Amino acid sequence: MAAAVGRRLEPITALPRRIPSSIKKFLIVSPALLWILALVILPNVFLISYSLWKNELGSVAHVWNFNNYSELFASDVFITLLKRTLMIALVSTACATLIAYPLAYIVVTKFGRYKTLAALLIIIPLWVSYLMRIFAWKIILGERGVLNGFLESIGLINKPSTAFLYSTTTVIVALTYVAIPYVFLSSYTSLDRVPKHYYEASADCGASAWRTFRHVIWPLTRPGVAVGFAIGFVLTFGDYVTPAMVGGLSGTMLGSIVLQSFGTADNWPQGAAIGVTIIAAGLLVLALISFFTRLEAEID
Repeated sequence: MAAAVGRRLEPITALPRRIPSSIKKFLIVSPALLWILALVILPNVFLISYSLWKNELGSVAHVWNFNNYSELFASDVFITLLKRTLMIALVSTACATLIAYPLAYIVVTKFGRYKTLAALLIIIPLWVSYLMRIFAWKIILGERGVLNGFLESIGLINKPSTAFLYSTTTVIVALTYVAIPYVFLSSYTSLDRVPKHYYEASADCGASAWRTFRHVIWPLTRPGVAVGFAIGFVLTFGDYVTPAMVGGLSGTMLGSIVLQSFGTADNWPQGAAIGVTIIAAGLLVLALISFFTRLEAEID
């Protein structure tokens, strides 16, 4: 009896006491891998698949072809919208960078122990609903909005103007406002990591504030600025809420056409093809940003 029990327990005691390190590593990263698979890889696979299928009277025919892409790039309207979307995204992100980076520099160098509080005040808009922030711009720039009321009160205009809303310029202004907190946060983080004695050492060597910034601070913080610019560009390039609310016809972007294709037009393959084009164009711009950032670093 005892011998039989011993034989039954023998395989259990022979099991390894420790899990191999390779399995441990896999178990640690498996939640992140599942997250990426479910929310990044599979949706993009479905998107690309739909873009290669055919639309037939509102239904999707699983016929593989590139007709959706050929029709898009043969359309002057699509090319115009693609150029406009790229222009709006680049201009608004560039404006946001020109505002956010100097602001981050001032906060880091001038606010001392209150810099964290100042940074929090600047990124507070991120805690407010995106839709509410864009709607606020509609209230400010509308015919009966704050801007028209102010201009009337000081006598610059006699009656409310409709020129401040529903234009490409309005979309650029609103998207610049949207991108500023993201660019600021990235710039602030990179500037705050620069050791304070770098400023002191540069001053002791007789360098002016501008030379210190140009030859010390900017090279060290440039990657952070590039990251902020990339985040801002991705957010603005694919936006469809802002053009719909404050852009009108002249401020229409590709994101609005994607929404229309999946909605009222009921043409999912076309919407998927436009979505894939947006992703590809965005990745191309991000690759160019990375290339020129590295090139400038090598030149310095």
